[in-house]
Amino acid sequence: MFELFYSFTFRPYVTLFLLAFLTMSWLEQGGLRTGIWLLTGCLVALAAEWGSINHGIPFGYYAYHYEVLAHDLVVFGVPFFDSLSFVFLSYVSFTFAQFFLSAHWRCGLNVQRVTTRNLRNSTSVLFIGAFFMMVLDLVIDPVAHLGKHWFLGDIYHYPAPGWHFDITLANYAGWFIVGWTIIFINQRVDAALNRWELSGNRPLQLRYIPGKGLFAPLFWFGIAVFALGVTAWLGWGYDLEHVSAAERETFVAETRKLFLAGTFIIAPIAVLAWTHLVRRDSEPSREVLAAWLKEYPSIELKSRWRV
Repeated sequence: MFELFYSFTFRPYVTLFLLAFLTMSWLEQGGLRTGIWLLTGCLVALAAEWGSINHGIPFGYYAYHYEVLAHDLVVFGVPFFDSLSFVFLSYVSFTFAQFFLSAHWRCGLNVQRVTTRNLRNSTSVLFIGAFFMMVLDLVIDPVAHLGKHWFLGDIYHYPAPGWHFDITLANYAGWFIVGWTIIFINQRVDAALNRWELSGNRPLQLRYIPGKGLFAPLFWFGIAVFALGVTAWLGWGYDLEHVSAAERETFVAETRKLFLAGTFIIAPIAVLAWTHLVRRDSEPSREVLAAWLKEYPSIELKSRWRV
């Protein structure tokens, strides 16, 4: 119990992002599906990390530094907080993919994403969601690899460093595979639960929250900005007394290049997201609205749109 308390208390960013996931998922898909995503995401991530530290599959070989993790909860050799991170990273990437593929109803900042169940559980959302999760890792893992210089800690290393700021390409492929697997499982779960709900005439009720359609992009970019913010601090604000004199010039140059590389990855996605949001032809037709509200009935939304 102490190890679990330590993980949540001394790694507050994990706690914050997990609470954001729980809130957003509960609002978007209800408590049951949220609990299932939490469980399946943890189990898939745990299996993948166990496979990697023992057999190099699917992320490639890496090794945890258990002396640094002495106060953290470790399950089968994997830090529990690390498995939890795959839960919210997979979900926010899944819902961000829906943001790009869905129509939006807008009234000022009150944006509602109109996503039918067929789109939610589509192959397009599956692959784009897994891609967005991999993109997040392009900015997360390189700065996590520098964890000894910030509050993450020096928790792991690659025995054979890779080409992308020492991160292996196998790691990124593994993130795509794990994201794909978590999303696929939960898409199938949602379809099965929907059949069960309809058989009992109790469809999932949508909760109306102003601006709910903006939650996914704000959450996704929030994670990316957090990683880039830590990278920028290491490149421009870090006390180099903690770096050996021989390595200081290289450290500064590499962290600044890492920040610029990450920015060049995230900025185009931000432009595309904004462009998609403000497009007038992305608004749903009355027929699409009616179909959506039939699948996800909401008294508040029906009264607003008079559908």
